[in-house]
Amino acid sequence: MTGKVVVITGASQGIGAGLVAGYRERGWAVVAAADTIKPSQDPEVVTVKADIADPATAGRIIGGALERFGRIDTLVNNAGACICKPFTNYTAADYPAAVGSTSPGSSG
Repeated sequence: MTGKVVVITGASQGIGAGLVAGYRERGWAVVAAADTIKPSQDPEVVTVKADIADPATAGRIIGGALERFGRIDTLVNNAGACICKPFTNYTAADYPAAVGSTSPGSSG
């Protein structure tokens, strides 16, 4: 255990799951967040089931990290939205999700 703590969003599959495994292999504690994440059997991994698009989610993730580990050393914002169509077909309603803002005209 290095004593270091990383928060990883989008941690339930793909790159995010690989990041969780990689940080654990290096001895880091991990706070893994995703909307489809399952509880971990690893005592050095805290999972937070949450939709990162919800502004209240950040407080829950950070609160969970500080409560369990007392610190955060690194944040990996890996969560993303899949808009499964060519960007030339995006509607005005698709645009905020594509650029990470919560509403049209938002600064993100």
